[in-house]
Amino acid sequence: MNATADPTPTVRANLPEQGKRNRKIWWVLGVLIVALGLFAWLRVGVLDLPSVSSGLTRSAAGLAGLEEMKKLDTAIWSVMASNTAPVSYLSEAAILVQRGIAESQNGNTVTGLENMRQGIRQEPKNLVLANAYRMVVFKLRRDFLAASRRESIATPEFSPELNRQPIAFFEDLDRQHHTRETKLNLALAWVDEMLLFPALEIKAPCSVQSVDLLTEVIGKEHPDYVPALFARGLNHLHRPARLVWPESKRTSKEAAVRDLGKCVAIGRHFDAGSARLQATLALCVGDGYVKAGRLSVAHSWWQIAQNLCREPDLQTAIRRRFAWQNEEVLDRLEEELDRSRSELARPMTDMALMWN
Repeated sequence: MNATADPTPTVRANLPEQGKRNRKIWWVLGVLIVALGLFAWLRVGVLDLPSVSSGLTRSAAGLAGLEEMKKLDTAIWSVMASNTAPVSYLSEAAILVQRGIAESQNGNTVTGLENMRQGIRQEPKNLVLANAYRMVVFKLRRDFLAASRRESIATPEFSPELNRQPIAFFEDLDRQHHTRETKLNLALAWVDEMLLFPALEIKAPCSVQSVDLLTEVIGKEHPDYVPALFARGLNHLHRPARLVWPESKRTSKEAAVRDLGKCVAIGRHFDAGSARLQATLALCVGDGYVKAGRLSVAHSWWQIAQNLCREPDLQTAIRRRFAWQNEEVLDRLEEELDRSRSELARPMTDMALMWN
């Protein structure tokens, strides 16, 4: 009687080979995704981008030290009790801001905000510290307004430590130091106000004030300063297409495209920024081309954004755009931009996107 051969050894022998094939497939897929992203980032050169001066430096573009900024941002937002020794590598200014964040999170708003302001005064050009102050104030004001709505308070009044903040602080800081960084944060503070109070009679003058400040930065000594270009481009992009804006007569339909496209060109020149930042810029350039009436170019930029970053929220936003019918694209984009402005948990003025 012949015994039937046991197949188990053969199956076991094939398992390592199958594992190798699977790893090879995943490796190839990973390479393809990276290649697509690289191709997309290189492809922007044929899509009407401005030239970048060969003498431009990362510092002049506002793109120097992004990794250090990310590290600092992570450190100051880490939970720190008042009796905990600070991180050794942080400056005195950063320690004050870190302590201020912790105090504010623990309900000691007056002390926390004053600590943060003291730290920023020591390093007025530090975008990470200033951004943290704006975000803390934004959250406190947002939460106060939400509570007022729940309690049906018709005319809520901010407490003294939040009244006219962060605009008042950055106005004073800019008067004392007057740098591109202080002016940028003052401009972003006006956008913060616009996001919290979206009524047109508030939104329009806030946007105009912000753009005027950003134009003052860009138009004089810092024409390639990416943070200001990005902020001004977003301002133009988010203005309602079917309303007459206070300065619409002197603003080109391609104003958003010019500023955002220049950010892309400079970022490409230095190969700077995360995949998310690069994809966000490409997405915004595409949206700008919708506002400019050039839908085919908009589709090309959305495709570039899709290839650059695979994060689910970005992919979903891009798929929504591709689903829009030609005749409805502008109206649907306006709805999309309205939604993005209303997402106050992650306001569009949060500069952490630059270094994260």
